[in-house]
Amino acid sequence: MRTDRIIAMLLITCLSSYWGRSVAYLRIACFAMLALLLVGLACGGYSGPPPIDEAREGLRPEYHILYEGEEGKTVLELLEVTAEPVVTKGQGDDLLVTTINSIESGLEGRYWLYYVNGEAGLISASRMNTVEGDSVEWLFVR
Repeated sequence: MRTDRIIAMLLITCLSSYWGRSVAYLRIACFAMLALLLVGLACGGYSGPPPIDEAREGLRPEYHILYEGEEGKTVLELLEVTAEPVVTKGQGDDLLVTTINSIESGLEGRYWLYYVNGEAGLISASRMNTVEGDSVEWLFVR
């Protein structure tokens, strides 16, 4: 699990367990979370998705999927037509793609990430609309 997620979960858990107690407990909890945050940042933390050229470097062919956008279609809708099977996690418009063509995220420390016109997708593929002429790439990145 990524450092930033661990810190956020610890902060929520800690603050919710001390809610309603004296201010001294809350101060201790906040100090501990600040210390964890600083340790996480010092250890590198998550720096965001890799640039597309870096993500493409040395990828095996099965770790790269390329298709064109279509007016009114989402990145996920087009992926489901292009690849099989596609497995998602979540509900509604906030789906996370976990498996494409039987290659599951977590393998070799990699995960599936999409890029539209060379820019990493920062919202769910089920919410990212495409238009004619868009270049959509899924890469299995570290």
